[in-house]
Amino acid sequence: MALQTLFNITNSFWAGTWSTEALAALAVSFPVFFVVVIAASFGFSQGGAALLAHALGKGDIETAVRLWAHALSLAVLGGAGIAVASNALAPSVVELLGATARVRELALEYLRPLLATTPLFLLTAAVNAALTATGDTKSLRNAMFVATVANVVLVPSFMYGLGPLPSLGVAGIASAHLLVQLGQLVWLARRAGRTAPGRGLVRALGMPDVLLARRVLAQVVPNTLTLAATGAGLAIVTGFAGRHGAAAVAAYGVALRIEQLVLLPTLGLNAAIVALVGQNLGAGETARVRAAVVTSLSVGVGLMSLGGIVVFVFRSPLLALFTDDPEVVSLGALYLAIAVSGFPAYGVVVLAAGALQGLRKPLLALWVGIGRHLLVPPLFLWLFDHGLGLGFRGVALAVVLTSWIAAVTSGLLVSANLPRAVAQAAAR
Repeated sequence: MALQTLFNITNSFWAGTWSTEALAALAVSFPVFFVVVIAASFGFSQGGAALLAHALGKGDIETAVRLWAHALSLAVLGGAGIAVASNALAPSVVELLGATARVRELALEYLRPLLATTPLFLLTAAVNAALTATGDTKSLRNAMFVATVANVVLVPSFMYGLGPLPSLGVAGIASAHLLVQLGQLVWLARRAGRTAPGRGLVRALGMPDVLLARRVLAQVVPNTLTLAATGAGLAIVTGFAGRHGAAAVAAYGVALRIEQLVLLPTLGLNAAIVALVGQNLGAGETARVRAAVVTSLSVGVGLMSLGGIVVFVFRSPLLALFTDDPEVVSLGALYLAIAVSGFPAYGVVVLAAGALQGLRKPLLALWVGIGRHLLVPPLFLWLFDHGLGLGFRGVALAVVLTSWIAAVTSGLLVSANLPRAVAQAAAR
């Protein structure tokens, strides 16, 4: 996860060297890419991992193989449909986010090739689900390490041109991303083929089963929609930031990258808790289920609190790493000074969602996501930004308040559902 964030930071850094408009274009593009590609990838990765982990925990290898085969097939088919629809809607969505004409043009240059190849991203996520379910997170780490290093070289080469390579501008960032993504898929597929679900996969691919497909979708779709709600929420916040100009949009985009850095350990814990809770629940190891949930929440909140202190102290120098525009740095520092008070809440929400996924209760996490990102934010954003006239400061306050409401709700849901799931597992 750290390498993934460094990958994104590399893109933002080079976009900033191109122009402030290019940096704003990536900020505008991020919610769109998040909703379409990252959310669906998360759904297949985490949803598939939860299903496979539970089957493996029960010792049912045959079911695990067939579930994985259906996840892979649905990733390709679903990705193709998403690619067509998202490319058609992208211009209208970018315009709704309040981008200026030039920012809108650059955002579409960046987005179109990425959206068109959505199946590549979803297939990679579905492949990695088998690795995560068997406890192998090192393969993805190694793939991301090579991808991140390669991206450092490829992005400026494609953006500015190198030797026979022409200058592609912002589109060069997308081109580099696609090249390294293809490399990741090849590497992960080779590793996943050696896992328990990988044995017999070819035969299982030729055995379609509607009931198994429904089981996969029942886990994947809620997880996808949960993260899609996050992306939609980012789009809503970006739209309100756009009311204050391109510099505010760029500042919010850079602040998100910094928040992602702090959130990394929590995201790693989220991936771990899905597999740990899923396998131990399937195996009837109820004490381990409780320990995984309690430990991850305690450590995650502690790390997020510490990260908030660090970001508050060093927020201006961190922002200056991405841009030399003083207005962007000033607005970003204002946003982060307020946003850090919500960091512990982020930890609770993310880890509670992972626990609910492992307990096979993804719909509960979805409802929290819908409330946190779609229902509550527009009300608070309008109230603080427009109603009370707090401007960009109000945007940050609305985000923090919404996050704490979601954290309390998530904590209550885990507290209510964990004992039930444990009791059911113990009774089997």
